[in-house]
Amino acid sequence: MFNLQGKKPIPTIFIQNRLYLSLFVTCLVFFTCGPTRVKTNVDTRKEYLKGVGLPILVSIRPRHNRDKKELQLFIKTENLTKIKINKFQILFFASDQNRQFLIPDEQKTPELICLIPKTIMPDTIYKCHVGPFVYSQLWDSISIHSISFTTEDKLRHVISEDDIDDVVIWL
Repeated sequence: MFNLQGKKPIPTIFIQNRLYLSLFVTCLVFFTCGPTRVKTNVDTRKEYLKGVGLPILVSIRPRHNRDKKELQLFIKTENLTKIKINKFQILFFASDQNRQFLIPDEQKTPELICLIPKTIMPDTIYKCHVGPFVYSQLWDSISIHSISFTTEDKLRHVISEDDIDDVVIWL
């Protein structure tokens, strides 16, 4: 088989393999780039959240000392909308291996709260610090119970359990 110029055409399987190769190399570079990897993942997540209409991105960086049974979290919350967000709050619980909630030594109740009392302006990031909390026994996991906030139109919003994993990145 020849084309109009008298040359033998390139088989389509070869073209497909070259496309797969370039796609593979692109993916490999994308997923293995050191410090830019987190930024790329955050940027990708932001675009996804904006596309599906979820208003926030929460980045959580644990700073624990598990040997001392200490729990500590640094949290950044970004308003991805064009409206103001007020009374932002995340409710956390630490649990043991049996999934029983643990109460920090200095508290009477198990909940850990990240509260941002300021108005989170559109396209801005606010930080929150949770802890350090010390437990009498070793904690095994941290779970987010709820994320809630009020928008400038006085509507109270709660991020559903289904959407929590979408709006939260653990770094």
